[in-house]
Amino acid sequence: MEPTSITRITPEQLGYKDRGIVKWLGMMLSDHSEALKKEKNKLEVKAKEMMTEEEVAMVLQQAFATKSPVLIQANTIRDGNYYKDVECKVAGYAENQIYLCLKDGRVTSCTLEEIRNIEWMNPLNWYDKRNNEV
Repeated sequence: MEPTSITRITPEQLGYKDRGIVKWLGMMLSDHSEALKKEKNKLEVKAKEMMTEEEVAMVLQQAFATKSPVLIQANTIRDGNYYKDVECKVAGYAENQIYLCLKDGRVTSCTLEEIRNIEWMNPLNWYDKRNNEV
């Protein structure tokens, strides 16, 4: 059998004009940023214990009364993983909506049924203070 010949054609042979290394730095930075975003979203979040609505409501009420920060795990799965815990304070509630003040200052809302687990957050982490835990 006769060996097959491989013809290699470069982009320049097809009329492509290379603009130099500067072009590649921009593309590489963009691709790298995109890859980092995808990697961050792929972090595996383990399911925490499913709490009853009464347990969740009790912690929410205490957090609201004491203005203490909490970590909330939503009862939502995306791509086989739970979302990362939401760091927040309970800002209030009306009808069936619970209003949460996020660490970055935004306000969002959810319902009691959407919460899988809630736990107390270390206040030092909320205020970004130095935490000297051993």
